[in-house]
Amino acid sequence: MPTLVFHLHGKSALAHGVSIDVQPDLTLHDLQKTVADKLGIALPSSVSFHASADEDTTTRDLRLLETVQAIVQEGRVAVLVSGKKVHPVPGPTGGLPFIGGYSEIYPDFIGNYHRLFRKYGHVVHVWYLGKSIYLTDDPDCAGVVLKESEYFTKKIDDNSPLAPFKLSGFGKGIFTSDSDDWEWAEGHKFMMTAMGAKAMRGYVRIMDHSARRLIKCFDEMHAKGKSFDAFSWGLRGAAQTIGEVLIGVDLKMLENAESPIADVFHLLARNLTLAQTLVRRGRIYRALPNPEDRAKRATEREIDSWIEVQKANVIETGCSQDMPLQEAAVKTSSVLDYMLHATDEDGKKMNLNLVNSNILTFLGAGQVTSSSVLSWLWFCLATFPAKARKLHASLVAAGLGPDEEITAEQLGKLEYLDWFVKEGQRLYNPAFQPTRQARKDVILPGGLFIPKDAQVTVSLHALMVNSEHWKDPLVFNPERWGTEEVKKRHKYAYLPFATGARGCIGFNFALQEIKVILTRVVLNFQIENTTEGAVIYDPNFIVFKPLNFSMKLHKQIPISEVKLDDLMDNHVEEKLTAPQPTVGTGSLPKFWAVHASNTGSCEGMAGDAAAKARQLGFSDVQVVSLADSPLADRERTAVVAAEPNFFLICVATYNGEPPDSALGFAEELDAEIKDLKAGEGTRFAGINFCVFGAGNTEWGATYQLFPNKVDSAMAALGGNRIFSKGSGDANADQDGDFTEWSTKLWAATAASIGLDVSKSSGSTEQNLLASTTSYTAQSVKVIFQPPTSPVSPAAPPSQPPVAEFAQAIVKSNLELVDEDSPMPRSMRLIELEIPEGLVYREGDHLEVFPENDPAIVERLLASLDFVADAVFKVVEVDASVNPRSLAATLLDRQVTLRELLTYHADLSGPLQRSVLLMISSFVPEDDEFADLRQTLRRAGEVVDSAEETFFKQNRNFAQLIINHPILAQAFDLPKLLVILRNNQPRRYSIASSPLVDPRVAKLCVGVEDSRVGDFEGLCSGFLKRAEVGHGVWVRHCSSGEFFHLPDDPTIPVTMVGAGTGIAPFLGFMASHRRAQGIKTQEAGGVAPFRLLYGTSHHDMDALKSLVHAYIDDGTLILDAVYSADHSARRFAQQLVIRYGVKIWDDLNNNNGRVFVCGSAARVGAGVRNSLAKIGEQVGGLSDAQGWVAGLKKAGRYTEDIFG
Repeated sequence: MPTLVFHLHGKSALAHGVSIDVQPDLTLHDLQKTVADKLGIALPSSVSFHASADEDTTTRDLRLLETVQAIVQEGRVAVLVSGKKVHPVPGPTGGLPFIGGYSEIYPDFIGNYHRLFRKYGHVVHVWYLGKSIYLTDDPDCAGVVLKESEYFTKKIDDNSPLAPFKLSGFGKGIFTSDSDDWEWAEGHKFMMTAMGAKAMRGYVRIMDHSARRLIKCFDEMHAKGKSFDAFSWGLRGAAQTIGEVLIGVDLKMLENAESPIADVFHLLARNLTLAQTLVRRGRIYRALPNPEDRAKRATEREIDSWIEVQKANVIETGCSQDMPLQEAAVKTSSVLDYMLHATDEDGKKMNLNLVNSNILTFLGAGQVTSSSVLSWLWFCLATFPAKARKLHASLVAAGLGPDEEITAEQLGKLEYLDWFVKEGQRLYNPAFQPTRQARKDVILPGGLFIPKDAQVTVSLHALMVNSEHWKDPLVFNPERWGTEEVKKRHKYAYLPFATGARGCIGFNFALQEIKVILTRVVLNFQIENTTEGAVIYDPNFIVFKPLNFSMKLHKQIPISEVKLDDLMDNHVEEKLTAPQPTVGTGSLPKFWAVHASNTGSCEGMAGDAAAKARQLGFSDVQVVSLADSPLADRERTAVVAAEPNFFLICVATYNGEPPDSALGFAEELDAEIKDLKAGEGTRFAGINFCVFGAGNTEWGATYQLFPNKVDSAMAALGGNRIFSKGSGDANADQDGDFTEWSTKLWAATAASIGLDVSKSSGSTEQNLLASTTSYTAQSVKVIFQPPTSPVSPAAPPSQPPVAEFAQAIVKSNLELVDEDSPMPRSMRLIELEIPEGLVYREGDHLEVFPENDPAIVERLLASLDFVADAVFKVVEVDASVNPRSLAATLLDRQVTLRELLTYHADLSGPLQRSVLLMISSFVPEDDEFADLRQTLRRAGEVVDSAEETFFKQNRNFAQLIINHPILAQAFDLPKLLVILRNNQPRRYSIASSPLVDPRVAKLCVGVEDSRVGDFEGLCSGFLKRAEVGHGVWVRHCSSGEFFHLPDDPTIPVTMVGAGTGIAPFLGFMASHRRAQGIKTQEAGGVAPFRLLYGTSHHDMDALKSLVHAYIDDGTLILDAVYSADHSARRFAQQLVIRYGVKIWDDLNNNNGRVFVCGSAARVGAGVRNSLAKIGEQVGGLSDAQGWVAGLKKAGRYTEDIFG
């Protein structure tokens, strides 16, 4: 008895082979089974044996071993599967970042499955939205997958198409339990008998009773000559029948033509929709409190209450005694009566929880399947009138008439009816993707490797029109079912109910119900398709159903006119291809892109989101600030909530505080949350929203504080969070963060509402989730106008670049860093003469509108062939153009091209990915641009480290044009106005006091030295260049309630600053000195007034002289540290610890104040931590962090920090 090593060809016999003792009398078939079992090959007959050879040997060069005798002559035997090496399942690769092959599947499941099989073969692997799915239309593979075995099992997880059913209250009923669950075994034991042949015969009379009632309703509609939705009436017919048979109750859906669908089915539909939403959002979302789960639980309570009422009725009126399964199946009054009284061989009854789950299964899943089949069969009657006439003739020939009773015996003999139904289900089967999970690694026929835990879906539609197993697969031909060819078809080539009773326990019930209703309809009516346009299918429904099939009834011809001879004529009629419905879409909600930020960044993101929404088909799109949106007004919120809506909210935060335009909204949220605690929080009920927060990680714990507040408060106040909150970090790649989040959002949105995200452009196909908004010549209209007077290049514009700005004049511009400093830095103290009417307090801010570097402006004017002093006006801007673009902000303004590039265009801001995509779309199709176009597109689409080099080399638009001058050929003025964003003002702390001179405001501005590269800030570089007499556009901004010196001079003040963070404190010093010459405690005054200051180097003599003047006259005490000294204490926050005892006394006993200005990451977080240490170590506090938070809330600890 030789021992042989069998191995998969291409794998090492030594490392991966298996040893098998081969008996001399073993048959080849038995050996195939043994080897298949050892190597994980699912179908033994697919195994072939070959002489072992090098792994690179082609399969056709392998020597075939056709007998066991030949095999035992070899020491090692190579194995092929279906004549092939084992290999991974092919499928689309690449795809979009974050969403993979989404567009390979959504939204047209049916059409895309067919396309994938044509392209990649009969088994395909697709990855999308974090899911890994294997698809097949091969009967051999389908038989392996759907036959539960050691290789495959039914396991419903989040990747399973049945996951929403399981979550929607079906629990572990027979449809939604896993194969290994005890509930599955018990459910099948009981329900197989209730759905058996004997029980079915008893149900025919009840089914026909419901069908007759349906015909009466149809009579009414025929008399009115009205068209109606086929599916809704298929649902009434099927659901009424299920109600009578299943529960023994009249659901009152077939009283007349106006009968509504019973409330329980609306509850089931609502619960399923909520479950679908929860499944899409994942386990983490479901684990958190959320409005969908609350609504689902409330709906389930209503459904459970309804079921309990029906159970009570059955117990009162139904069978009064328990009885064995077989007896109960024919003696009980309904299936529910059966489930409550049937006993198994051990005398046990069905678990009561299972009774509820299975009632829901039949009510929910049963009526959906049957009504879909009926709708498609009615569609076939209307589409193929010759076949419909033949079906009618066959029914008449069997002795049936419009009013005759239909019996079980007659129904079983209606051959052509059976053929017609089978052909309809073959082409339009409602169930289309039964799925099983691999228990372990397995090799499918064709040598295709499936890993353990993989989900494999059998595409029933593609399987049942597989041209390798069906002749003329798309032709509607019921007669094919009478041919030997079809009778001898592959066992798994036709699977209308997956794998029969094992996969769909109610298939006999559904088939009988469908045949009874279809027979009754055909005997009474002919059907006309009155749908406007083509019939489409619903991508959001759990089964394949028509979305818009409208039908009209005509009276059937009298029996006397039926030509029975036609039944005997089996000649081949004209082949009529069955229409293949395309995917449909429902109406899209109104889309609101809401924004709130101080810099305009969120407005830009909202504009990009709005443009994408329009591109994806949303027709009603609004871009609006949070303060002006319906969300800010209770009455407007209620109006919008009553209609379909979609709110995308982009909101920023600054050290945890809301943007200026959201202050009122923040206060309203606080008030509403108090109402919520009183049980009255329904402010945002009916609002569908998602939030993207723009912050800066340098703010530390407050990085996303306000956006998180908006997100959580809206959800708590009844809003429906449709996608998880996104977070953008301005300290890193906020644009990339938004790109990643919004791409996932749009993919999830498209999946949930059935959007087609692919579009064809010539011979290529693009994905709308990645492509930029299309630009047309009509997007922006510009006219050039003759200059009214000669223009001076140095002259400032006659009107401010932005409303509410006024012009200040530079009086002095002092460099505070020593000329011989070894540090590559600059700090300027700029004195401005401010216009009358501009009133400020020390501690306030001044916003400065920057000017671009004249050298860069001149270079771009030359590159773009712009006449610098030419005057233009934007006269029209399409709604799809971003609201932060120059086109939108310059609408109806006269501007010269030099002014455009000097004052308005953001030439130094980082390039946004959406802008890069738009630029790439403007690049000509010529070959010389091909590489650059691809580079731009990849940089715009991808967020990963591979693209970091591009952004380092092309930090902004100006640098992009300098590095790629050929790009200038791609832009005319309208395109440039669409691409470029408007400049934004920069905010600076005022470094002076109006008590000294109310017409003077000073700014302390830090500037990076050009010796370390061209990283000079836009506004700081402009202010550094500004000469005496230069005009600067400015606007006053209050610093809020608390960042001002206390009015009481006896209150101790500690100021902590670093670098330019000294700016507001220069104003404080001036104010303190001017206000009655207040002295610090150390100079004989009543209270400490101290500055703890940190900087990098001893290189600012001018600043030192300025500060020491306040020390010398007793206004201030100062302690400074220099990080370059490498001493024990190097930073300002460490000085806080040094003064810990004094600061504790000031704060705890004398109502003291602490002011902080500087970097959020270093100074802000550092001082908070230092104060907490003081509270813990000096004050003995157990909650020192809470103490600091309390100081901040009371306005006694105040920050003016920046990221």
